[in-house]
Amino acid sequence: MALIRALNSGVSGLRSFQTKMDVIGNNIANVETAGFKASRVTFAELMNQRLGRADAGGESSPQTNNQVGLGVRVASIDRDFSQGVMQSTGRGTDLAIDGRGYFLVHGQAQNYLTRAGNFVFNKDGFLVDPGGRFVQGYTADRDGNVQPGGRTDNIRVDFENVFQPRETSEVVITGNLSGDEGTSRVMSTTIYDSLGNAHSVVIEFTKQPVDPANPDDTQNLWSYDIKFADFDPQPGPPLDGTDGFVRFGPDGNLLGTCDAQGVLDVPASSELSIGNFDPDNGADILDFTIHLGKEDQGVGFSQYAGSNTAKVLSQDGYGQGQLLDVAIDGEGRLVGIYNNGQNQTLAQIAIAQVQNDNGLDMLGGGLFRPTSAAGELFITSAESLAETSINSGNLEGSNVDLAKEFTEMITSQRAYQSNARVISTADDMLMEAVNLKR
Repeated sequence: MALIRALNSGVSGLRSFQTKMDVIGNNIANVETAGFKASRVTFAELMNQRLGRADAGGESSPQTNNQVGLGVRVASIDRDFSQGVMQSTGRGTDLAIDGRGYFLVHGQAQNYLTRAGNFVFNKDGFLVDPGGRFVQGYTADRDGNVQPGGRTDNIRVDFENVFQPRETSEVVITGNLSGDEGTSRVMSTTIYDSLGNAHSVVIEFTKQPVDPANPDDTQNLWSYDIKFADFDPQPGPPLDGTDGFVRFGPDGNLLGTCDAQGVLDVPASSELSIGNFDPDNGADILDFTIHLGKEDQGVGFSQYAGSNTAKVLSQDGYGQGQLLDVAIDGEGRLVGIYNNGQNQTLAQIAIAQVQNDNGLDMLGGGLFRPTSAAGELFITSAESLAETSINSGNLEGSNVDLAKEFTEMITSQRAYQSNARVISTADDMLMEAVNLKR
């Protein structure tokens, strides 16, 4: 009977809009799920039945067949992969991707993709997701260098890691020595030997009196005396370069090292080379250079009238460091922060991309699995991807739009009710046809 078509159409509508309500309900239920991507339902005609030709006449007929539809079906359930809102958590291992891409996690002998970056370090120092799957990335070498694009591995931080000490090779002094006669300036710094032991160094500059027999050369003459506070007197042979003289020009700028009569060395130098310091603790013999100003750092060493401001600006050594904390930057680098003031890259988080996001297979728990429909899987780092960065201390919120979902819910409810009325009306019409027998 023809009315069966109307019943079937109504039933297909009920089924389709029930599926849409399932999708809407799932979207609303996950409105607070980190990294969740909302879905949408699209419909298509189920099929058509031809009732015959519209006109047996000629080519002027506007249509050739009369057709009636037989209902609706769910054509696709698509994911909306647009960016979710960044939600600050204050936890350094909570990560959010700003832009395209996915975190790569490994578990059950396979890799998965996810946008949910609520990671933590487990008891063994591995960075894992709530399900215990290992976050993938690139491990840095001993010098903190990372080579993205190679083989990924489980990211692990050794919290007992010790930062290797560095022997001091240079000290930089900057500032002004007062031009008044009889003045002196004492400064100190700490240097480090090859084992990371600290040694205190005291540096004293003293303005020399003018020699009447040689006033031109001795007018801006200073002596320097360098001592090691923890070895005084220094055992063994005398140290190289720990005393001497430097001379300034009439414009107050440093001319260089010289002898006691103010005669400049050939070549004159603004560097004091200190050598033969034996720490007597098993470390190497210590040799380092004291720079009186340094042009490549934009600092100078002068003698002008006024106050003494000369000081030690920097020295490049440091002792052994213990790992205090780990920070994650916008390119996904895990940077170790040590108690000796040094930072070093330990690893870098991998970011994966596919050609077709909707080709990913949704597995639940915020996980996706690549399929052939997703296209090629590219694995690299955030710094290699345009307009993609990682926000530490944030999670990407769900991109569900509640206002839109409630509107869709209302229209779906009305559509469901209308399809139910089609069924009840067709049933009434069938009943009328059956009653013709009476």
